[in-house]
Amino acid sequence: MLDIARRAAATLNPLPPVEFVRIQLAPMGDGQILVSLTATTVDETEPELLDQEIACERVRSLDDLFALIREHVRMNSVLKPQPH
Repeated sequence: MLDIARRAAATLNPLPPVEFVRIQLAPMGDGQILVSLTATTVDETEPELLDQEIACERVRSLDDLFALIREHVRMNSVLKPQPH
């Protein structure tokens, strides 16, 4: 399971279990990269998927991109590898 950390105020209002995270990248004219992180959850009352923005920031390098992902997306320890 993924653990999503939105902005600081979000810790008061945690997301339901996240199904997947989408990462969108867009090159900017100034050489930076616009990064959008979106979490998709399942609505607990209706059979539908919900998208929620986690972060939308400009970064200068792939290292900054990975730092942003590490800041907002973590793997819970409940995930265990499945035997093949």
